[in-house]
Amino acid sequence: MAGTVNINIYLTKSDKTALDKTLENKIELYGEFKDPTNVLNPSIEIQANAASIAARNYFEIPIFGRKYFLTEVTSVGYGRCVITGHVDVLSTYKDQIRNLEGVIARQENRYNLLLDDNLYKVQTNPYIQIKTFKDGGSFSKNPGICLVVCG
Repeated sequence: MAGTVNINIYLTKSDKTALDKTLENKIELYGEFKDPTNVLNPSIEIQANAASIAARNYFEIPIFGRKYFLTEVTSVGYGRCVITGHVDVLSTYKDQIRNLEGVIARQENRYNLLLDDNLYKVQTNPYIQIKTFKDGGSFSKNPGICLVVCG
């Protein structure tokens, strides 16, 4: 074991894709990182009943500044268990995500008709306009004529 860490364990009923999660039933614990640990998928041994921890599904590690989905609870005996998690990128970086500026190319209800989108059905009607050349109508006699085809 290496390194003591403070963790907060919660229950959340929020959707995984939500930026803001509603967190309930907070338990504040101290644990020790399993050797070696990973910042994105940490494993921490804590002094707690595995059944009470298994009833929760979310935790945060304040010193990492990250929030995690609780992916596994393993009892190691003597009232101790190892919890493993996977980083919740959306909640961890929600402030930075909200400050982003960009062009939304696809949204389920609104479309940006100025962006090329092969999934949005549009109808195009051909518009053909014919202009006659002056002085007989050939390119050789009218070198300044240009043919433009758009489509």
